[in-house]
Order: sequence, then C-alpha cells, then structure tokens
Amino acid sequence: MEDVKSKLKGTTLRVYWHLLQSGKPTTVRRVQRKLGLSSPSVASYHLEKLMTLEIVKKNAMGDYELRKTVSLDVMSSFVKISQLMIPRYVFYTIFFITLLIVFVVRYSHALSIQGVFALVFGGSGFVIMVYETWRQWRLKPI
Repeated sequence: MEDVKSKLKGTTLRVYWHLLQSGKPTTVRRVQRKLGLSSPSVASYHLEKLMTLEIVKKNAMGDYELRKTVSLDVMSSFVKISQLMIPRYVFYTIFFITLLIVFVVRYSHALSIQGVFALVFGGSGFVIMVYETWRQWRLKPI
C-alpha cells in the first residue's frame, strides 16, 4: 500500500482524482481534455500506470474505471458527495455562519458585553473556517 501511495503523485494523482470525482468510466480522450494534457498518449500512460497499481481496470467497452479507492493524505480532508469533492471544513464554515446569522437576527436588538463577545467569537470562528476551507481547496490535485 505504501508503494501505491508513493507512486500516486503529480499527473497520475490528477488522473486518479478525476476518475474518483467523476465516478463513472472514462476514455483516454476525455481524461486528456478534462485535465488539459498535451496528448492522448500522456493520458494513456497515466491510466496504464494506475492499472499496474491495480487501482483502475478496463471494462468490456475499453473504458477505464476505478477498481478500488486509495486513502491518501490529500484526500483525507475531502468528502465525496455525488460527483463533488468538498473540503471537510465547508461543514464547519456553514455551522459558524449559521450560528452567526441566527445570533445577529435573534439578539441584535439587545447587545450586551456578552453579546459582543459572542459576536466576536462567532465571527472569528467563521473567518478561521473560511481560511481553512480555502487552504484545503487549493491543495486539491485538480
């Protein structure tokens, strides 16, 4: 397994990420177009590399599809929902913005020192979560 993780980087990781994200069989040409690779042979090389790692297989139609998923460090901070790969921090960001909005709407008429503290706490939590979400989003392979 460690051997697979060490070989799954760069363009090969981008191809794997594309297959994982799409969730359906794909062709060499589709991979080349989607990832902006220079030629179909480059896409084919990386798909074949994934086949030798036993992550991808060819189906009866000749399309490439995922055989198994590999747990990688970069992927541990993402959640797959349908065809979207979403950073886990998005859920914390949504929680903090909801908390902040509810507080402002519900208690804005009577702000005390505790209210200001709660507002600062909720706002700083939201800002931190937005930053962490953005940082994780930048780390994704494609």
